[in-house]
Amino acid sequence: MSKYNSSINVMGSIPNYASMIEYMIEEYTGVPSEYKSFQFRTAKSLGRFIKAINDAVLVFKSKQHKQFFYDSLVDNAFSENDKLLMIYWQMLYGNQLFYDITAEVFMKAVYQGKSSLSTNDIYSYVRYLKKENAEELNWSETTLKIIGSKYLTALKKLGLATGNQRKEIKYPVIGDALFVYFIRWCQLVCPNEKTLKNPFIKFAFLDEMILINRLKKIEFIPYWDITQMGNEVTIDLKSL
Repeated sequence: MSKYNSSINVMGSIPNYASMIEYMIEEYTGVPSEYKSFQFRTAKSLGRFIKAINDAVLVFKSKQHKQFFYDSLVDNAFSENDKLLMIYWQMLYGNQLFYDITAEVFMKAVYQGKSSLSTNDIYSYVRYLKKENAEELNWSETTLKIIGSKYLTALKKLGLATGNQRKEIKYPVIGDALFVYFIRWCQLVCPNEKTLKNPFIKFAFLDEMILINRLKKIEFIPYWDITQMGNEVTIDLKSL
């Protein structure tokens, strides 16, 4: 099975992520939404979008992961922006190319305090990936350039960027409820890693010390126990 696919290109083409979320909720609950499911111009584009959603978002480690994601997606206590971040994290788990670009380009820019990203930043990294995976990635230069553009478009629709040609990075506000969701989600998708070495923890948009201090806040005592030995921090989740 191929490690990489170009679902990012299709995800970047989906016109309305609020409608996409309503589609997922409707498919899960069977209850028609105010968006009347997933309205697009042609049946062909609808099938194309649904395949990309299934390939890049609706990918689950376990039944518990799936249940947790959908229960949170239908929870009105979470805002639309919260749910867009849930989709963002799901795409990191579901699509290796999205994970690699995000980890090596977007999040590095975030932690370096950069304010913007260009299509060429993404394109250059994808070209590097192609060179390192020459036997698998036989994509044309045109496809690589489209990935650069569509990745940034997806970020914009996820509420993490703004602008046209060069995208300005938008730093998300992660409230307490969403923070609890994120920490539990990290351990559901990577259950054998309860420390800050979990490969998804870096997507919290928090420097390590700020993350540790937040984990230790008194309001999170009902959700987990924190053990720190030197630089090693272990998060033991409590049953809800």
